[in-house]
Amino acid sequence: MRSLNPACKFLGLLVLTFVLAARRDPVWNLVFFALSAAALLSARVRVRTLLLLMLPVALSALGMFFTGYHFSADGSMPVRADAFLAGGSALWNGLLQASRVLAYAGLGLAFALTTDRIRMVKSFQRQFHLPQVFAYGLLAAWGIFPHMAQEFKRTRAAFRARGLHVLPVSPALLAPLLVKSVRWSEELAIAMESKGFAAREPRSEYAPERIRGRDWAFLAVCCAAVPLTAVFL
Repeated sequence: MRSLNPACKFLGLLVLTFVLAARRDPVWNLVFFALSAAALLSARVRVRTLLLLMLPVALSALGMFFTGYHFSADGSMPVRADAFLAGGSALWNGLLQASRVLAYAGLGLAFALTTDRIRMVKSFQRQFHLPQVFAYGLLAAWGIFPHMAQEFKRTRAAFRARGLHVLPVSPALLAPLLVKSVRWSEELAIAMESKGFAAREPRSEYAPERIRGRDWAFLAVCCAAVPLTAVFL
């Protein structure tokens, strides 16, 4: 998953979300969730990180299960829902809602945890024709975020050194951070203009993101094979 072109990966996973939205089948949702989990593990995502991220997802799925179970409409579920002896269509509706949460979360995590943000911006700029001004803006913003977190910690430590205890969302903490963020953004904009990063000037790329054979194969599976299978089944 990490070696795939980010634009192709985004497009393929987006098509899969539409396929899942068009089908009312918990089995499909659980299969896609299992495939997403397998892709994350094969991409060497830390199990501890994955479990921490899945904890709120599991709680949301549990809540959606009981919501679908208690507020289901009779007669709106498939005929095979009668195979469930406990609850009938209510149980089917609860499983459907809970499995959708798991499936969508799995596909989202499969993209977020296996995609490099720099490669993603470069790929969107090349394959989706993202304007340069937005691409440079995203890269600049991601470069400022670590400095903002470090400055937040420094300001909070300065208050503690003076014996003052402030909340994490206190204006006393956020106001200096806002002022410094504006100053950083102005300095970064001036630096980019001085280096020739104009909005409409054509530029060459050191390592352009290209679409390879594995990317076409991934798109063929996600955009053709899976939708056709869903239609004929």
